[in-house]
Amino acid sequence: MKYSAKISGKEFDVTLLNRGEELEVNVGGDTIPVELIRIGGTNSYSFLMNNRSFEVEVTKNETDYIIHHQGSTYKCHVEDERLARLRSSLKQKSQSFIENEIKSPMPGLVVAIEVKVGQQVEAGDGILIIEAMKMENEIKAPFDAVIKEIKVTSKQPVEMNQTLVVFE
Repeated sequence: MKYSAKISGKEFDVTLLNRGEELEVNVGGDTIPVELIRIGGTNSYSFLMNNRSFEVEVTKNETDYIIHHQGSTYKCHVEDERLARLRSSLKQKSQSFIENEIKSPMPGLVVAIEVKVGQQVEAGDGILIIEAMKMENEIKAPFDAVIKEIKVTSKQPVEMNQTLVVFE
C-alpha cells in the first residue's frame, strides 16, 4: 500500500509491502526489509532494520501518529494514496472556484465606490453600493485582498454578472 508521510515538515512517499513476518518498506526509492514486533499489549514496538534494533512507542491522536524514540518525539501525519489524491483534487477544485473579482449580483446603478486601486480590504469591508429597485445594496469584500482594478464608475448602470472590481 502506498502512503504519504509528513514528519517535521518533510514529506515522504512510502510504500509498504507485507511479506509475512517481514515488512518491506520503500522510502524515496530505497527498499528496506523491516521486522516489526509489538511488545505485549502496549504501544511499544521493537523493529529490526538493516541489522539494527530500534524500540519506539507509538500513539495516535485524531490526525497524527506520535512517535517516541530515545527521548525524542516526532509527529507523523500519514495518508494513504487514495486520501492524498482526494485531498489534492478537492484543494485544486476549491482553488478554481475562488474568484479574483466581484460581479454584480443584479442589474442596477452604481451609487458609490468605497475603495481605491491598491487599497487593502478585509473580508466584509464595503466595496461599492448598487441601487436596484429603489434600494441600495452594499457589495462587500468576500475575503482579504488588494484592489487591482475598478471596472465601473459612479452613476454607471450595470448588468447582472458584470465585473465590478478585480482583486490582486
